[in-house]
Amino acid sequence: MEREARNITTTIPGGSALSAVIDATWAAAQGLIAPAALDATTRIAFKVAEKPDGAFLPLSDEYNLLVEVTVTLNAARAYALPDKLFAWSYFKLWAEASGSDVIQTADRTFIISQKS
Repeated sequence: MEREARNITTTIPGGSALSAVIDATWAAAQGLIAPAALDATTRIAFKVAEKPDGAFLPLSDEYNLLVEVTVTLNAARAYALPDKLFAWSYFKLWAEASGSDVIQTADRTFIISQKS
């Protein structure tokens, strides 16, 4: 059985802490390549919704903790996205610290690798 794969880019624009909507309706596994430059954050969390134009809410685990990926500043790295994200069809990347927005001073482009 051959798995379908695709890579998409998404950007957290300068002046914002959220990326555009990422469609994960068909993805069974996902990875993230973070850019080398991020402003004052070592965490990427996720806001999720049931539809692309829905109300995006922070993704929390069963202990009410934010689901996050800890990233290394000043180094482009690849990360596996958390399993808890796969319960949702649509998500946005969220640059945050302690649940608050970390506004980026320039566009920050990420690569999302998806496999069916």
